Amino acid sequence: MGKMKILIENCAAGFRTELRGMLDALPPKARLAVVAGMFAAFAAGCLYMTATAVAGFGKGRGTMEIRHMEKPDLPQEANMQEAYEHCHKNKMYGKGTEKE
Repeated sequence: MGKMKILIENCAAGFRTELRGMLDALPPKARLAVVAGMFAAFAAGCLYMTATAVAGFGKGRGTMEIRHMEKPDLPQEANMQEAYEHCHKNKMYGKGTEKE
């Protein structure tokens, strides 16, 4: 995973350097026009994604099924005592995140 991250960072740095070099070569008005065009394309994409998400809300393939919550199966009192004794006997309580 580390090699892939380094590769992506190197590619991104190269792209930024290349883009900055191209934009620095342009006159200020042309640079503004290019940046404004890129921003307009990004904004149009955002608006399109938002509009399609809102328009398609609730249009799933099937009907929505509403189910009520069911009563959970809780252990009985005798089972809880057995579970407590088992955990206490095997010293399983408090284990998990701390180091031994």
